[in-house]
Amino acid sequence: MGRGKIRLKNLPALIQVTFVSVLTAAAWLRPLPRSRQLMVSKLAVIAIVVFVLAQLGSRWLSSLASSVLQDWLPAPLLLVPYWQIGCFFTNSDAQTEGRLHAFDRAFFRSLGIQPAKVSISLAAGVYLELAYVMVYPLIPLGLVILYLTGLRDFVNYYWIAVLAATYICLTITPFVRAMPPRSLSDYEKFKMPSSRVKMLNHWILRRAGIHAITFPSAHVASALAAALVLLRLEPWVGLIFLGAALSIAMATVVGGYHYAADVLLAVLAVILLFVATFSILKPG
Repeated sequence: MGRGKIRLKNLPALIQVTFVSVLTAAAWLRPLPRSRQLMVSKLAVIAIVVFVLAQLGSRWLSSLASSVLQDWLPAPLLLVPYWQIGCFFTNSDAQTEGRLHAFDRAFFRSLGIQPAKVSISLAAGVYLELAYVMVYPLIPLGLVILYLTGLRDFVNYYWIAVLAATYICLTITPFVRAMPPRSLSDYEKFKMPSSRVKMLNHWILRRAGIHAITFPSAHVASALAAALVLLRLEPWVGLIFLGAALSIAMATVVGGYHYAADVLLAVLAVILLFVATFSILKPG
């Protein structure tokens, strides 16, 4: 295959570049402040430049180095559309927040739980906060596992599954304008203990978050998608990742990072996506 052609190995990064470009077009079609439209465009330019540089780099890199670069390229691009989506969030909708809160109340009531009366122990609180912070390295770690277990040929499959799950969530998010439960004074929160890990999570979100929820939860969706792919390829490793993904899902709710509705819909979407593409999207 000639150098001028886009190899299948480049497909995940190409999907990302296409998605950020579509978000840029959407930003200019919506009545957003000019500063936000420009920010969405700048983020898209960054993603495109990184992609182009990676393609040019293959001209002087060895075949192995170029292949490794293509494997890892989606990782630095993963947060770009998340930050772009944040620019679409100009204000929250109290009615939407009310509906999400009402759903959560009904959900917890059906389980016989009253969050405001549940005190989380320090050990459990630290574990859940650690689970939540693990969402950041979890996706790259899944890639490392594919390398270590001799399953590098399935990197493309891994990225497409993770990106599809994440982008479904981000596509819906602009239409569901809500602040996270932890930011709302009238939301019935679990009594989470203070800890350094909790402080770290809040520090990260203050500086790198979009200060709004992704609906469904992109964190839960990406973690679960990675876990299901690994479960299919290497079951014993997949079980560990599945445990981590479920811990992340629980942490997002108990820690007030997401509504229960966000998490449940993310889980449902990923399972449906995984089942629907099981025979169509084959590994390799």
